[in-house]
Amino acid sequence: MLIILIPFLVSIIFWLWIILKFDKFEREPIKSILFVFIIGGLISSISAGLLNQLFILVSGHYLDLGLAENLNTEKSLLFYGFVGINEELLKAAVTILLIRKMKDFNEPADALVYAMTVAFGFATFENIIYSIKFGLLTFYIRQFNAVPLHIGLAAIWGIGIAKARFLHQGKYFINVVPYLLIAAFIHTFYNISITLITNPILSFLLLLIITFLLIRFAIRKIKRYAGDGPFSNRLFCHSCNTVNFPFEKSCKKCGQKFDLEFYVLCNNCNFKVINAASYCPKCGAVTGNKTPG
Repeated sequence: MLIILIPFLVSIIFWLWIILKFDKFEREPIKSILFVFIIGGLISSISAGLLNQLFILVSGHYLDLGLAENLNTEKSLLFYGFVGINEELLKAAVTILLIRKMKDFNEPADALVYAMTVAFGFATFENIIYSIKFGLLTFYIRQFNAVPLHIGLAAIWGIGIAKARFLHQGKYFINVVPYLLIAAFIHTFYNISITLITNPILSFLLLLIITFLLIRFAIRKIKRYAGDGPFSNRLFCHSCNTVNFPFEKSCKKCGQKFDLEFYVLCNNCNFKVINAASYCPKCGAVTGNKTPG
């Protein structure tokens, strides 16, 4: 029992630590993180699993990890394409439903943190099902590929959630869908690689590279969004990574003008003002910002 429980707990602690580590200026409450991890993970994994099974029944495609060479290629491509869209769509939809009115969702970095947490919950509960069906070895293997895959993909459509909330007045569908399709495409390619690459070592290495790049992308995005956010008392230059004081107009090292995606600097007091705001909340000066279309 311990051989299963200890790695399971270590995995949960490690990935939650990774997700929260780089959101360092205003970290999310543990209760909120655990809420979206458990509830979001359960709802998305169960609903996605049911729809995947329904697709299998309708299409006649049977997935057996031990018989990959016998899978029908055309049906496999269709199945994995459906899985990619289905799982990313449900994770994103559940994330939006859970956090869109949450008071702790108060800066762009939070969109990525909660999206990745829901995705981690999804991967965790999915792994339990896979381990029961295919054995304990599957659990250990998926800790290095499937888990970081889901977490990294969530950072992609998490960007869409951040833009919808802080730039486009909650227009989630039109802003999230483009990022969702990118994540679904990568997810599909990842799954298809398992079928098409027969060499297990080469396949495993390719999947590790994909997941590494996704996690690297996710970490860099969280760090940037958190650094640009309202709770950071510094300005971070995106050209040379120099940390500047908040009263600086441009980077003290390279001279680059600060380029904040979600905020502008008040011309009067240099306070970070959300892009859609008309007045600076600190000094009351008119910013002249207009809500993006």
